[in-house]
Amino acid sequence: MKIEVDKIKREPLRICEDIPAGNWDIDSFDIKFLKNIRLVGDFCKIDKEILVDIRVTLNRLITCSRCLKEVEQKINKNFELSYDAVGLGEYLEVDKDVREELLLDFPMKVLCKPDCKGICPECGVDLNNQECACIEKNDSAVKRQKFTISVAGVLPRRKGKKKTKQ
Repeated sequence: MKIEVDKIKREPLRICEDIPAGNWDIDSFDIKFLKNIRLVGDFCKIDKEILVDIRVTLNRLITCSRCLKEVEQKINKNFELSYDAVGLGEYLEVDKDVREELLLDFPMKVLCKPDCKGICPECGVDLNNQECACIEKNDSAVKRQKFTISVAGVLPRRKGKKKTKQ
């Protein structure tokens, strides 16, 4: 989104733009952006500062970190940006800053829904759709497995020779 600095006045100026998602190269291994990214920006100048209120609407295809299901999500985000009007030049371009805000807003773990139960580590059944038959619910082994799975994702694997008892 590019605007001439001279056109920005105290009264907000609205600009809308659709950017093909592929142009921004923001996909990751578990998030793929679909269609266009819709930007609606309100630009106004107050003294020597340019304030920009950007609304972003986008569609993304995510792979849930717990159940591995692919889900399409529609996301709406608002960002507020400000620029020093002195020394900006002829044009103000906000694409780079909006792209950066979107990247910083990526979730650490992408979930299909906040209460996703994931998959059973033993049989692989999706616990959102059915109960697992391989482990009793109140068994303490379930707690050990959940702990083992969460720790296994954090701790690095050891390399080297395997020690044996003598």
